[in-house]
This record gives sequence, structure tokens and C-alpha cells, in this order.
Amino acid sequence: MINSDLLIRKATSKDTAAIVAVIAPFVEDIIANEQGRQRFTPEAIQAIFERQGIHYFVAELDQEIVGLVAYLEPAHVLHFFLIKALHGQGYGTLLWNFIEEKIKQQRVDKITVNSSAYAQKIYEKFGFVTTGPAIEDKGIHFIPMTKHYSSQ
Repeated sequence: MINSDLLIRKATSKDTAAIVAVIAPFVEDIIANEQGRQRFTPEAIQAIFERQGIHYFVAELDQEIVGLVAYLEPAHVLHFFLIKALHGQGYGTLLWNFIEEKIKQQRVDKITVNSSAYAQKIYEKFGFVTTGPAIEDKGIHFIPMTKHYSSQ
């Protein structure tokens, strides 16, 4: 049963350690080598907060960070993670609906993501389609995916 007390808020640099902890169990599924591992260190996450055009949000349940989502303007999902204990309970859908609404405010006709193989089926559930073969770039394995919106 889903708890509607999920709070989604803008992330701050004070959230860095909690963000790294949420991502940590998934890192081995994402990275190809040490270069990829370095992209999920506290320093790398901290640097994301300082980049122009990136919007980073955390999801809290009972004042604990349990998920996160980030996008690069106008419409590229950078991070979308939820602790494994909450998978399959609807929290990921709440988080996705939140970020999708934020991105759609940019008046875009598509959203892109570089999905891990682990998350591919989740993105397909949200309406994404694979747009190319699996790639390794900058130490990360990913599958390019896009969700298109019809013209209004």
C-alpha cells in the first residue's frame, strides 16, 4: 500500500551523502569501469548541483531520503533512483509523475534518458522506447530511450 506522505523537494548540497547512499546499490549495474564509478562519488554529485540547467529533486518518506530524480533542461533525465525496499509499491510512479510534469513545463515534444539495463522495463512502462543499441560512454553502460508526445 502506497503512503501518500512522500515529499518531493528540491535537493540541496546537504543531501549529497543521502543521495550517494540511495544510488550506491545500483552503481555496479550502471558502470563499465572506474571512470564510471567516479561519476557517483559525493564530489561528482556535488558538482551536478552547481551545473546550470540541472534540476535535482529528492523524495522523502518519514524525513528520510528514499529516492531522487534529476533532469537537464530542457528534457533529459539524468538520475532516477528509488531504494529497492520501495520498488513495486507505486513510489517510483509518483516520482516519475512529478518529474514528468516539471519537464513538460518546458513545452517539449519528447523526453530522453540514458537508461541502465536494470531500469529499461521501468522506462518502457512510463512510455519510453529504445532509440538505439546499448552504449558505453565515459564509463557508463546505457540504453538511449525517448518518450514522445504528440503535437497539441
